Amino acid sequence: MPLPTAALPREDVTLLPSPLIEFIRLGLEHSAIPLTSGQPHPSCYPLTELATAASEAIRGEGERHLRYGANRGLGKLRALVNRELINQSLFPPDLSPDSLVLTVGAQGAFDLLCQAVLRPGEAVALDAPCYPDTWCTVVRRGGKVIPIPVDAEGMDVDALEGALHQGIRPRLVYTIPTYQNPTGCSLSRERSSRLVALAERFDFLVVLDDPYRLLPLDEPLRSGEEFFPWKGWDSGRVVALGSFSKILAPGLRVGWAHAAPELADALATLQEMSHISLPALDALAVASFLEHHGLEGQIQRVRTFLQGQRAALIDAMAEARLEELGCGTMASAGGCFLGLVLPAGREASPVARTLAADFGVATVPERAFWPPHGEGTPDRFLRLSFSWATPEEFRRSAQAFRQVLTTP
Repeated sequence: MPLPTAALPREDVTLLPSPLIEFIRLGLEHSAIPLTSGQPHPSCYPLTELATAASEAIRGEGERHLRYGANRGLGKLRALVNRELINQSLFPPDLSPDSLVLTVGAQGAFDLLCQAVLRPGEAVALDAPCYPDTWCTVVRRGGKVIPIPVDAEGMDVDALEGALHQGIRPRLVYTIPTYQNPTGCSLSRERSSRLVALAERFDFLVVLDDPYRLLPLDEPLRSGEEFFPWKGWDSGRVVALGSFSKILAPGLRVGWAHAAPELADALATLQEMSHISLPALDALAVASFLEHHGLEGQIQRVRTFLQGQRAALIDAMAEARLEELGCGTMASAGGCFLGLVLPAGREASPVARTLAADFGVATVPERAFWPPHGEGTPDRFLRLSFSWATPEEFRRSAQAFRQVLTTP
């Protein structure tokens, strides 16, 4: 029998399914080699240290902290995260933990931000192509997505400025400034300065979603006041999002947002209204881990692993002689993704589906990262995660690429 009307979602709520999840599920359906998800390999998890840290924290502080907690998250963890980011010169040395709100991952932080500031019909300009769960969140919260293309220097600020002069007034401008997902580009210093200036002139917030910044593979850490979020911080124009998903373990679901004090207050209140307080055990485990071990050794462990993984994938594609077929690569200086640019005239989406269904190799095509906007959506490359598969799986995948691309 049909469901009653009361059991159905509201008609005015748009629940876009994530195209990224679609291709991850396609890979799981075919037990495919996972070149889809950017989560760290379990061999990078500090399991022994986390287990010890969690056990000690529960025995020592469980009576106090396993109750309902503060709406900003565990105070000790907020202070530790703030200190770590300042020690890495990612944030100004005088930045207070009071501007930091712990969240359920960085995605949870962005959702809270949209709840706090986005009115129905208002625009959000964002990287294009871009992590799809971001624009799915914007649409779900009633916003209008404005794609701004990226190139080797990150978001095309000329294109953004052109849209602003045409009368578009975004409430938020969202970018992944370091090792962008999916292209791997990083926002240049010159463009970051211009972005802050445009935010002042046209009255919008700059949202920096920066989960990969601590994972440089070919360059020094992008730190210091010439990089975000130092630029524009005093004006309150910058909201910086981060998480432990790429450097500790994604299942911990510990993220954060740094924002101006009034906005941080609003995010914390919304969080309290949504789920009272955050999972205490996750926060206790991470806080204890940071107290006893810090992040430096763990970050180096993940970076070393990713450097080897990326080299193995690049070697496998070279052995398959994909360049002879007209392929190229989009190699990033950090993070965990590499783009395989397909020969002219080949669309990535059907290639990705054939790879998963017929060859057992799961990838994500460029089109999955573009918000729906009609015909002509770019579909030129496959995003390949090198964080999970083995060197032998990379070789099998590269040979599968060659087989698919030599088939008319």
